[in-house]
Amino acid sequence: MARQSRPLKTAFWSDDKVCRLSRDARLTLAGLITCMADDEGRFIATPVAICGSLFPHDDIPPARIKRWLGEIESEGMVTTYQVNGGTYGYLTTWARHQKPPHPSPSTIPEPPEDAA
Repeated sequence: MARQSRPLKTAFWSDDKVCRLSRDARLTLAGLITCMADDEGRFIATPVAICGSLFPHDDIPPARIKRWLGEIESEGMVTTYQVNGGTYGYLTTWARHQKPPHPSPSTIPEPPEDAA
């Protein structure tokens, strides 16, 4: 599902947590924020979905996408979770940084309480 692109704050690129990520994990995080996350900061967190949305012309092995997502998660910027066999993620500080003017309710299941 195509989403309206969102701008990144310029401070994104100098944030300590972001700077600890590999270059490709930083690019993935930027794409999750600007292109994949819905108005509640949730997204489908499978390698196929991420690669298809962010890197449609690149032949990137799923293990590499998983590694980048793992880097982002290890810094606490994303949490992944499973609901009814689906793998999803949410950006943990979404509400602090994004204020969509006319938000649409998420069609992605909420994270379990222990994941939030």
